[in-house]
Amino acid sequence: MDKLSFANLRLHLLVLLVTSFGCSSIAWAGGDEQDFATSVSFSVSKRFFKRLNVGLSESVSMRNNSTELDKFYTKADVSYNVVKGLLRVGADYYLIGAANKKDDIYLNHRYAGYLRVKKDVGRLSFGLKSKYQITYRPEKQQHKQYKDVWRNKLYVSTKIPKTHLYPCVGVESFIRTNSYKGTCLTKMRYEGGAKYNFNKHNSLKALFRYDDGMNVSRPKDVFSVALSYSITL
Repeated sequence: MDKLSFANLRLHLLVLLVTSFGCSSIAWAGGDEQDFATSVSFSVSKRFFKRLNVGLSESVSMRNNSTELDKFYTKADVSYNVVKGLLRVGADYYLIGAANKKDDIYLNHRYAGYLRVKKDVGRLSFGLKSKYQITYRPEKQQHKQYKDVWRNKLYVSTKIPKTHLYPCVGVESFIRTNSYKGTCLTKMRYEGGAKYNFNKHNSLKALFRYDDGMNVSRPKDVFSVALSYSITL
C-alpha cells in the first residue's frame, strides 16, 4: 500500500469514528433530560525558554438550547514540557461567572493540575490528558461548596495531506471524588471535530460534543458545538 493510499485509509477511519460517536450519542440519549449548548472561546499563548508555555483565554457558554447564559470564564494556564514532544505538566486557574435559572451571576474559582502524554506515530497523534480540578462555589450550601473532579481524556488527531486541517476525536471521563455517593463517574464526554491552522500563529478549532450525565440526581444529556480561536505569540 503506497503512502497516499495509507493516508486516505487513516482519514476514512477517522471519519468513521466521528460518525460513530454521532450515531451513538443519539442512541444513548435515552430518557434523560436533554439540551443543546454552544460555546465560543479566544486564547493567547506564548512560549518562554523553549519549554515553558503561558496562556490566557476567555470563554462564554450558552444553555437551554443556546438561549440562556450558562457560564463565562477567564482561564490562566502555565505548563512545562518535561520531555519534549512526549510529557507536559501544567496548572490552570479559572475565574468563573456562573448563572442560575434566575439569571443571577455567581463568581466561582477553579484550580487544576494536569499532565499530558502525547505520542506521534506517522501522521497520527495519540494523547492522554489526566487532570484534577477543584471548584469553589461560595453560593452553595457549606457541604456543597467544593466540587472535586478527576478528568481523563484519550484523543487521536491526524493531518490531512496537503492541507492545514487536523481532524480529531476524543473520549473523556469525569469522576467526582467528593460526592455524597463517594467517588463515582458522573459524566462521559465524546467529541469529534477539526482544527484549521491559518498559519503558525493562528488557528480555529470546531468540536461537536456529547455529554452523557450519570450518577447524579438529575442526569442530563447535552449536545454542544464549541468554537475556539487561538493565537500563539
